[in-house]
Amino acid sequence: MKRAGLGSLLLLLLLVWACARTPHPADPLDVPVESWDMVDVAPLNALVNEAAGAGSDWPRSAVSVTLGVLGGDADARVLALSGAGNRGEQADTVVVHLARDGFLDDSVRGDWHRAVLYRVDDGTWRLHELRRAFRCRRGGSTDRYSADLCP
Repeated sequence: MKRAGLGSLLLLLLLVWACARTPHPADPLDVPVESWDMVDVAPLNALVNEAAGAGSDWPRSAVSVTLGVLGGDADARVLALSGAGNRGEQADTVVVHLARDGFLDDSVRGDWHRAVLYRVDDGTWRLHELRRAFRCRRGGSTDRYSADLCP
């Protein structure tokens, strides 16, 4: 019985050691953005208008709007998100950065978005501008985000 307990303890210690030595992925927001495309925000704002009209809560948060129109984690292994308002309290403009990495795709590794949102009179948020770039698994854009299509 003592021998089985010692073996389990050694296995646990080996697992902890291996996890501690496994490199963690870099924050996808730290990857440089070389170029981007502008996304037409009109159809996305139509989705937000519909949700706001139906009484949904998510249009009341700039971050929730960004995640709502972009599909959230989209089967990404890593998701990084940051947001900053133009004022400490009651911001009327917010910039949200969203980067996703580890897509289950053999071509596109991840994507990057920069959304500029503004608050409308009813307290909900709409997109003013949306930029998009991709990070590829192979080719020239493996170490940066780019507007170029992945091979």
